[in-house]
Amino acid sequence: MQSNKEDAFNVMVLTVVIVVVIIVASIIALAFLTHNLYLDSYFALEAFFDAQNTAASSALAAIAFAEGPSQWVPILLIVIADNLSRILIVSFIIAAVIDFLNFANVEQIINDFKARGLRNHVIICGYNDLAIRLMQRLKAQHSSYFVISERKGLESEFSEKKILGITGDFTKDDVLKDAQIDKARAIAIVSESDVDNIVSAMVARRINPKIKVLIRLADEHVRKRVYGIGADMAVIPEYLAGIEIGEFIARAQGA
Repeated sequence: MQSNKEDAFNVMVLTVVIVVVIIVASIIALAFLTHNLYLDSYFALEAFFDAQNTAASSALAAIAFAEGPSQWVPILLIVIADNLSRILIVSFIIAAVIDFLNFANVEQIINDFKARGLRNHVIICGYNDLAIRLMQRLKAQHSSYFVISERKGLESEFSEKKILGITGDFTKDDVLKDAQIDKARAIAIVSESDVDNIVSAMVARRINPKIKVLIRLADEHVRKRVYGIGADMAVIPEYLAGIEIGEFIARAQGA
């Protein structure tokens, strides 16, 4: 996608260069024939921007006819070339703009705009069952949230489910800043990677010292140590599930 954007941009730059070359070449050629640089410059710009049948056009036509075929034919050829070039260049510009819009990440642009308006929200790092449950709970509480997923290709799913979020590496400063971490009240880092979760927690704490940091972990030994790096809460879902199952069994035995 990035390559296609660059190709579209390169086409537009090349088109601008061609425009300048054609206009300058037309002015020089006409000036050689008419010896009136001001008139020729004015006409070349008019011809390119399709503002013909003006005083400049009339004056140039008068010069061409006054001098006879030897002057009229070269001027006519230059005028035709200018107009054909303008049509071709405008076609290039339209094609480049359409190509750019086709490959531009419009959803990302919209998300960036919405994210800039977030205040006191929760950032969710990781997109899995736990993250989905957390989103449902936050939505029920009318709390705003922003999701960052390390998995690529989720843009269409986010758009379909109306999830405000981006795909990217949530251990990176710029990605967390895109989620407006400096304005967030909490960050829940719930991916399946303990290492990524811990690194993200440290980065988040460094950027926003006041933010509440909640981490999902898989290793009980690691859990005991993450509070020293600034985590406010560290949970092991399997551990909590084991407690809940044990309590259910105990209640069932006592019934």
